[in-house]
Amino acid sequence: MTSLCVALTGGIGVGKSTVAEFLSEKGACVVNVDTIGHSILQPGKEEYQEIVGIFGKQILSSKGEIDRSILGEIVFGSQKKLRELESITHPSINNELLRTIQSEPAPVVILDMAVLVEKPLACISGTPLYQKVLVVESVTEARVQRLLKRGLSEEEIISRMESQASDEERREVADLIIENNGSLNDLKLNTVTIWEEITLWLETEL
Repeated sequence: MTSLCVALTGGIGVGKSTVAEFLSEKGACVVNVDTIGHSILQPGKEEYQEIVGIFGKQILSSKGEIDRSILGEIVFGSQKKLRELESITHPSINNELLRTIQSEPAPVVILDMAVLVEKPLACISGTPLYQKVLVVESVTEARVQRLLKRGLSEEEIISRMESQASDEERREVADLIIENNGSLNDLKLNTVTIWEEITLWLETEL
């Protein structure tokens, strides 16, 4: 079965994962792109061997697993090392996403992905695997408060926000924008409206 594939993106702290949960309740298959990225780093994977070969055993935990925090620190300060890592991980993530979408029986597949504008993820040979883009937005003050509750410091929050695409950049690729500046119930109601739009896309896109 051919599914309608919709990319769901937004900056840290906007409530993107909550929107994904609400869409799942409506019947969409939600695929977490970050989870797929984690899976290819597991011992035994070809990508695991390549990454350890490039970055050394210093990135391994005591259990022999890739410590993503250590690896992140290495690539965060070097564009060259980041490109080396992404040249291994991104093609594998994209191929796994393609297999997942092609085998999924649900009529709607939601790709829950923090990175869309910044990097060519969920693309094969430059062609996106998704047909539509949903962007979740929230005012900075609300995002900061949510992230402080998660245990992040203000410095970490600012650093992560600055490393991501801006709201303006995301709006340029958005087919629909979901505002998350009210209560959880408000967000759920907004998501219901979005789902109605998605069902209309089903009639025109497939």
